[in-house]
Amino acid sequence: MEEGPVMEKIDKILVPTDFSFCSEEALSYAVFLAKQLDARILLIHIFESSVYPMAFTVSPPFGAAWPQIGGKLSKMADSRKKGGVPIETHLLIGDPTTDIVEMAKSLECDLIIMGTHGRRGIAHVLMGSVAECVVRTSSIPVLTVRGRREAEAALGKHEVNEWAKVAVNQG
Repeated sequence: MEEGPVMEKIDKILVPTDFSFCSEEALSYAVFLAKQLDARILLIHIFESSVYPMAFTVSPPFGAAWPQIGGKLSKMADSRKKGGVPIETHLLIGDPTTDIVEMAKSLECDLIIMGTHGRRGIAHVLMGSVAECVVRTSSIPVLTVRGRREAEAALGKHEVNEWAKVAVNQG
């Protein structure tokens, strides 16, 4: 009998957040999996440095915004810690498309779970997809989570209702 690939134990799950609804959903998935796997979560937010003009850079980075974003990140983590899953936070400055993968490597993570906005067409071309870039460049597994509300908004209420009817009739 031939054996398949050996799965490593998942001890650390990296969850990047942009504080969007789909990031919240990704964190919920991560908490659920972490409980099942007895793993811990590393929740990170990366200030996209190219977005902020250098003229506004003061020490600490981004002035009053830095502690506010740090507080928001801590609050996001604290709201999920009640379930007993250890969550540590990291606030960084850089390029999310490359730094998420680099952080996963440097922190020795076993899995990345992240939200995706599911943009299409011109919005995807103009804004790109951080999740898509991470999936393409990561050497560790990546689980992407599309926010349900955002998926419904993308489809439109009528299409969601029609899809639900088909799903119920086939189930």
